[in-house]
Amino acid sequence: MLDIITLKNKAKWNEIIRSMNGFDFYHLAEYHRMDDSGIPLLLHYSDETADFALPFILRHIDGTKYNDITSVYGYSGPLTNTNRPDRKSLTTFHTDLLRFFDENSVVSVFFRLHPLFPVQEKILEGIGNTLDTGFTVAIDLSLPENEQRKQYSHSLKNTVNRLKRKNLMVKKAETKAEIEAFVNIYTETMKRVHASQAYFFDNTYFSCFLETLPSILYVAYYEDKIISGSLFTDCNEIIQPHLSATLDDYLYLSPLKYVWDRIRLYGVEKNRNYMHLGGGFGGNRDTLFEFKAQFSHLHFQFKTWRYVHNREIYDRLVYDKYRNDLPDSSFFPLYRL
Repeated sequence: MLDIITLKNKAKWNEIIRSMNGFDFYHLAEYHRMDDSGIPLLLHYSDETADFALPFILRHIDGTKYNDITSVYGYSGPLTNTNRPDRKSLTTFHTDLLRFFDENSVVSVFFRLHPLFPVQEKILEGIGNTLDTGFTVAIDLSLPENEQRKQYSHSLKNTVNRLKRKNLMVKKAETKAEIEAFVNIYTETMKRVHASQAYFFDNTYFSCFLETLPSILYVAYYEDKIISGSLFTDCNEIIQPHLSATLDDYLYLSPLKYVWDRIRLYGVEKNRNYMHLGGGFGGNRDTLFEFKAQFSHLHFQFKTWRYVHNREIYDRLVYDKYRNDLPDSSFFPLYRL
């Protein structure tokens, strides 16, 4: 039986998510509420042997009667209450899922899967493709403290030790002024890296995030001034930096390295399992990935799920947009590039 849960029933949504074997804050109703690109929905399938949950955003395709489906920003994907879902349950879930796609005129589906939940690929087997899209970095917080530090690169250790000597102070943001200072730093950072508009967030976003999701904002003070910070989550034994930034004038100090080291120690003190740092932009092994890789040798495969449910309409949308001048791009769905 497939139930469709909307945000009007937030309590039911989160109850289902928390009943799964593994989940993260990306799956929660509160995080989906912050995505305004479409209609947040949770599909829940249940039978006598297994449960499956799939949260997503249903988006209208402008100028058509069709929709497509995508995951929220970050690492989402399907969940289950068993590590070994049986074939009969999976087959029935797939049948119900495809019927939902038919009934809602869905053209295509794109999801960023969660690297720490490999069962997701098993859940989706037979519907579209799950593609290796890169790697993410994580710190195993169950290792002894000295073993965690051993995996720090030489330059990272030097930076952390130098910032300690410079009396860089990292603390939890507790005032509106501290939050606003971080928002300004984050905005400056996004401008510096020429980020797309989708990566810009206002004060309301950060306030809502901190008030409704399991999260903490750490800020770094240097000479009585906030120069860096990181908004991180603490959910289901996983901690992870969500949004981080540093003032342009203090990039030479690399204060974010010390901030993340303090976040790691928070995770150790709280007996969390992993500190998941994520990967490079778009899953690439870029400078962002290399920055994160300084913290740990532990890498997880990052996968995306791509599925064309209505090939005829998909091809028509792509043709209408590009005619015979198709771009050389792996972007999916191509009609949204």
